[in-house]
Amino acid sequence: METDRLRAFRLIVDSGGLTKAAEILGVSHSGLSKSMTALQAELGYPLFRPQGRGLEITEDGRSLYERSIALLDLVEELRNRTTRVSSGFRIGIPEALALASAEALAKEFGSELTIDELDSGEIEARVLDRNLTAGLTFVPFPHAELEHLKIATTNLRSYLLKGSHEGTDPELIPYVIPSVPLRDNPLSIRIRDGWNPKLRRETRYFANTLSVGIRLAQSGVCAIYVPEFLPKVLNCDFAVSLVPLDLSPKRRAAEQTKRDIYLIKRKSDEESRDHKRLGKVIRQLLSSG
Repeated sequence: METDRLRAFRLIVDSGGLTKAAEILGVSHSGLSKSMTALQAELGYPLFRPQGRGLEITEDGRSLYERSIALLDLVEELRNRTTRVSSGFRIGIPEALALASAEALAKEFGSELTIDELDSGEIEARVLDRNLTAGLTFVPFPHAELEHLKIATTNLRSYLLKGSHEGTDPELIPYVIPSVPLRDNPLSIRIRDGWNPKLRRETRYFANTLSVGIRLAQSGVCAIYVPEFLPKVLNCDFAVSLVPLDLSPKRRAAEQTKRDIYLIKRKSDEESRDHKRLGKVIRQLLSSG
């Protein structure tokens, strides 16, 4: 039996369906369905049965689900002993945190550290598979085998190059925004940069990475909406300065949103010294501003 199929089966049960599980795993719905068909053929009994427009787990499926925890833990233990050679600390984090914290994380962990820039959902999947030691996210994807530990909170605000667009109505200032929406998630957030969809803004530029968006904002052609810790770090590294838009109190209150930062770990793993070091770096990053 392929353990990847068994893990996918558990994720389908935990997430409530094939569609959500496929999104978290980053695979197609049809591909995941074929994988479950192969697993059921191998086992010789059905794991799911149709219920309305969805699926319901069978009694045999429920029994497999309950027994699979011990099996998968044993497989991971054997894999860690025999094939996994990495002794470092590998984390998955969103691009905004990667841009702001890479230097501080490198100083804290040295050559032991590997940073993977990933989307929420994908981070959880890789922590589950032990391809990551831990993750950080703004948008948690709950899972029965994971813990999301809130470690900090940050504000999001609009920034632009100091001295640019002076006297321009904030609603007329052009923005650069993410070209790809955030995929379906438990918080129902679609706009990747966290902007309030009910609030108007002029969008003229689109970027598929935050670093490109930042460069456009630093050139003075547009504003950008980002966590407030990011410009504070970048302003120390570049000669140009990104400053908050000069807004009325009402507009500022309408624009500003808060986003929690979560550390992701497996429930079966103790909160290690490295987990605590990671949380410390992020909290220091936010407090230093």
